[in-house]
Amino acid sequence: MNTAPSRKRGPYQRSRERREQIVLAVVDLVDELGHDGVTTAQVAARSGSSEPTVLYHYPTKDHLLVAALERMDDIEAAILVDTDEGAILDLDALRSNADATVSISENRLRLFVVLKGQAATPGHPAGEYFTRRTERAMAIFARLIAGRQKAGLAHPGLDPRETARQVIALWEGLTFMRLTDPTFDVGQSLIDGIRRLTCENWMRALALLNDPTNGI
Repeated sequence: MNTAPSRKRGPYQRSRERREQIVLAVVDLVDELGHDGVTTAQVAARSGSSEPTVLYHYPTKDHLLVAALERMDDIEAAILVDTDEGAILDLDALRSNADATVSISENRLRLFVVLKGQAATPGHPAGEYFTRRTERAMAIFARLIAGRQKAGLAHPGLDPRETARQVIALWEGLTFMRLTDPTFDVGQSLIDGIRRLTCENWMRALALLNDPTNGI
């Protein structure tokens, strides 16, 4: 028989659990209603909290939406990042990730685009989130593009960090365009753009010309 005393949850644990319940409620409501339809009263009812409790943890609706976006944001986590020195950007995996992102929820894409624009307003709660997100994504893509350079799949004269910035801008721009034009393939457009940005086709042609076994 286990006679050890049960551990009670401390106030920090309860607060963390409450915040998680609130954020998950916002995610559900965004999926169902879109970000414009979300109210703090609905979040309170869905999460089993009072409205003052919701506002205690998240002072404004914008804070709620940013927290929900952070919860949704699995773009970097879904990219398998090889930590080896010779890591390369897996374009097939990236395309699958891009396709999955646009197919999950149109309401989530709208939330991303809207908050991305509002993040440019000084003091907006989305500003810090997008700054962190961009820096994290740039670090990942810069390292992986450098890996493609070592593999001969990207031009050696490219600045990996600057190229990473361009890749992120391309992806986010395609995401915005997808909301107004659902007829094109985001994943294919993304990897086609990356190949152009990194001069991959030129590098492959150069390797072919320099290969003494091809008879050219």
